[in-house]
Amino acid sequence: MESKVGILEWFRFKGKGIGYFGYTFQRLSGIVIVLYLYLHYIVLSNLLRGPVTYNEIVGSITYGPYDIFVAFDVLLALVIFYHGANGIRLALNEMGVGLKHNKLFFFLFEAVSMVVLVVFLYYAWRFIAVG
Repeated sequence: MESKVGILEWFRFKGKGIGYFGYTFQRLSGIVIVLYLYLHYIVLSNLLRGPVTYNEIVGSITYGPYDIFVAFDVLLALVIFYHGANGIRLALNEMGVGLKHNKLFFFLFEAVSMVVLVVFLYYAWRFIAVG
């Protein structure tokens, strides 16, 4: 008989290793990225209606010099860098690389991705601050 588990089972980490944690957040980060892409396409599709309409829509969802979407962009960058680093780790695992040191590889790849994220955020902030 086949066991059926739902999405809530993804969040039951008790007794499961770091690989399961990585697998769960790989799924969640993928869902977040897909949702972002759909929302991004919806907003950009308003360019087909002309620049005035697009600017009105963008103006209606943003406010102030540093709106809430800057914070969302930072979170999106975090999700993308996590997803990319974990994806590379998983691809290497599929080729047999790092299987004996899976926990070490997980933390190593995530540490590298966070360093790259900090560098990215530094240059992004300089770009935003300069204008």
